[in-house]
Amino acid sequence: MSSNEPDRGSLLRQIGTDISDTPSAITSPRLPHQRHGYHRMNSQGSAEFAPDRGSSFLGNGIDDEDNGYGLGITARVVSINRVPVGSRRSITSPTTPSKLFTPSPSARDSPMSPPTPGSSTLLLSPSPAWQRYESGSHTLAGGSSLMEEIDEQDITKSNSPYNESLERGDTQEHTTSSRALDDNNDDNDNDKKGLLNGCPTTHDIHSSRLSWLSISILMLSIYSSIFSGIWLMLAVVQPRYGRTIQSGRSFSPSTASTLFALFAKTIELSFVTVFVTFLGQVLSRRSLVKASRGVTIPELTMRTWVIQPGFLITHWQHIQHAGVTILSAITLTAAVVAVFYTTASDALVSPHLKYGKWENQQMWGLVQTSYANQYYIMANCQTPITTAIDDPTDAGDTCLSIEHAGQAYHNLLAYLDTWTQISKGGEGVSSNLSERPLPVGMLFDNTTVTGSWVQLNASNLTAAYDKYSRIINNVTMSMPHAGVFSAAHDAKNGILQPEDLAGVGEYSVRASVVSPTVNVLCVNMNSTELSPLIYTEWPHAKTNTSDIPDQKIPWSGYQNDIQLEPGQSWLNKTVVDDIFEWGATYARQPPVFPMFPIDYNSLTNITVVNSDSIYLLIKSFSIPDYTVCQLRSFISPVCSTQYNVSGTSQGSLQSHCEDPHDPDAYDKSVEGAPVIKTPDWRSVGQDWALAVALDSGVSSSNSSTSRLLSQFVYNYPGWGTRQLSPLLPSISEVLAVMAGSTLLLGTMDSTYYHFWNYTANELDPGVYLNFNASLASQQYTSGALQRWQGIFYIVLILVFATNVFCLVYFFLRSGLVTDYTEPANLFAIAVNSPPSERLSGSCGAGPERRQLNVPFHVRQEEGSNHFFIKEGDETGGGEFELRRRRSDRQDLKSMTSYSKLSSKRRSFL
Repeated sequence: MSSNEPDRGSLLRQIGTDISDTPSAITSPRLPHQRHGYHRMNSQGSAEFAPDRGSSFLGNGIDDEDNGYGLGITARVVSINRVPVGSRRSITSPTTPSKLFTPSPSARDSPMSPPTPGSSTLLLSPSPAWQRYESGSHTLAGGSSLMEEIDEQDITKSNSPYNESLERGDTQEHTTSSRALDDNNDDNDNDKKGLLNGCPTTHDIHSSRLSWLSISILMLSIYSSIFSGIWLMLAVVQPRYGRTIQSGRSFSPSTASTLFALFAKTIELSFVTVFVTFLGQVLSRRSLVKASRGVTIPELTMRTWVIQPGFLITHWQHIQHAGVTILSAITLTAAVVAVFYTTASDALVSPHLKYGKWENQQMWGLVQTSYANQYYIMANCQTPITTAIDDPTDAGDTCLSIEHAGQAYHNLLAYLDTWTQISKGGEGVSSNLSERPLPVGMLFDNTTVTGSWVQLNASNLTAAYDKYSRIINNVTMSMPHAGVFSAAHDAKNGILQPEDLAGVGEYSVRASVVSPTVNVLCVNMNSTELSPLIYTEWPHAKTNTSDIPDQKIPWSGYQNDIQLEPGQSWLNKTVVDDIFEWGATYARQPPVFPMFPIDYNSLTNITVVNSDSIYLLIKSFSIPDYTVCQLRSFISPVCSTQYNVSGTSQGSLQSHCEDPHDPDAYDKSVEGAPVIKTPDWRSVGQDWALAVALDSGVSSSNSSTSRLLSQFVYNYPGWGTRQLSPLLPSISEVLAVMAGSTLLLGTMDSTYYHFWNYTANELDPGVYLNFNASLASQQYTSGALQRWQGIFYIVLILVFATNVFCLVYFFLRSGLVTDYTEPANLFAIAVNSPPSERLSGSCGAGPERRQLNVPFHVRQEEGSNHFFIKEGDETGGGEFELRRRRSDRQDLKSMTSYSKLSSKRRSFL
């Protein structure tokens, strides 16, 4: 070298490293440094490791060019701060001389002494990247470390001859490595400021019960537990919300559905949050416990099972490696129930229109009149012709006659339509009246009415013929009480109507009220047997000739001649008095007809004194006999009225009679209630008979109604049996159906009882009378609509049980520890942890097979308060150890928390 070359020590002083000012820092035997290794490139382009020349950094860090390595100061100095990630070395402080290097005696005295030519120099292997520097380092006079001061100087920009020699001697190495070193400058800065100084935590790993995080989780757990319990209770109890949820109110069905769905979603979200927190606490605490088995990668992904259930499909192998443990079973169950919770809530908790059970209750109905009050019915007939202005005398009677005719014919046509289908089928129906088509009717044009055949024992045609040797067609029909319709729609009873439920509601009422009943008794008689009841056949009758051959007609005032004989109380006797209950024995007068009607015609008698009946005399073309029919009405106590509503346009009203198992029958509510004959009905029946032209035979006008009725007269020789025809209805059945409208009109606003205990026949404005009833209504209700939906009860139960379990767990813990299953926390501790040999090869595509079974623990470096992940050691020699060091930022509280947590016993989870 040139003699003018500056002293190397002076060169270092020129770039800011004043060695003479800090002799203690350099010569102190307690603080030796082992310089960072570096790479050299040989002529073939392969990397070589530079040997470490001694324990003194400056004394042995400058190599002679004759050694073949060049000076290498630039590369070496820069490599201290720019070592690529994965090739970092730590500067250790051995207490004894290295076995790989024996310094010369002069080296012991001066750190600036170069190695002697005969000294032994060996290549050193690079130190593992996870090793840490000791906290004690060479410091300069200014208080900064020697390494930091050197890093701050850019000696590559120096123009000194010494620097030029470095460039000449190390050109190849500098060219090949400078770019990689520059790219990793930021990494080395982090190494110097973070990893090289350790990673002491700034906060305790344990948060107290009063911390915001602990309180938030606890509040969420309480919320989730309470509301999941409420949801389970609603599903089990299945409350009916009644008028709380109805159309036209602030809490409409759509609002209720949205609100319940919202609460169900909040329960689901809070449940997932609480359970994931619970899972993180269990796994994190286990990882801190030294005596535990640690945690594996599949266990760390358990939180993803719950948050992202599809993970179970895409990473099914994690389930296999997680093992069959209590915690994995609980987590898998939580993942499943979390997926189906909103579905379970919608099926079992959200309000649906549903029929409830039959409930006994008292209902109220407005009553204004007694049964079959003719005057009340006429006064309430809907017509624009008023009695006050248009027709003072007959406005109501005219309106009522039209209503009688319209309802009677409507009912008759509906009834005959059923028989038409039967007749076309050819097979017919049973002769047993209970199995034949039921009587029908219509109420308010939107409610179908169905009656019942009652007193079936008296309707046996064969038995009557055997007893009286004549055809006796006796039929009794009960109709429902029309007042139940009004009571069901009365706001006093609070029944939700279909219009209150968006037009789709339904309900059923079984009312314990009396049922109006009509009895139709038709008996076939020949002309001789009938003569005592025909005026034109009496000895002193005044008759006139008729346009019809051989027919006698009475004079216009024949009714005045119908008088009792002196000393007699009853009119003429007949052979059928016992059948119709006429005469002194029964205290009932028989009817008197003006003449015999011709074929297909009928006559009526509606003027019998003190009678409760009206009578019809009709002649059938198919037989020579005449038929006398008696119609009378009474109130039956052996029936109940059932009213069913389905939607806004459909409804049905029907009677249910003579059922000993019917708890809603009127005689079950009022024991011993008798059958009450109602003479007032005769006035209603009189208008009905005239309205449907049953008296047209007086003029032999051949009324269509009479003609049709005469064709239903029972013809024993023609039918060839003493039973009801299987293909045709009898005349008694048809008359009962036609008269059914009078029963419905008679019960409009009438009493529900078998008596009338008011002096007036009409009450204005009326009184509310109560009656027993059973109600099954469709309301918005929680609960399953179908039986198979009951499987969702398992979901609600498991969610509630899991919530309670997590809540108890949080209450028993004094606070929360850092959740190392959270991605942010796991990433932070993972990047500050040593690499794992057993996970070698997994950094690119992830772990697989046996790597998923590697257990890990969270450990604390003693003295530095640094936390890191350490893999478990199955063989006894695979654990990594971090060197002990001190830190100026030691947190005694955190160290105490770790000490307490790591010394706990193993948990069953």
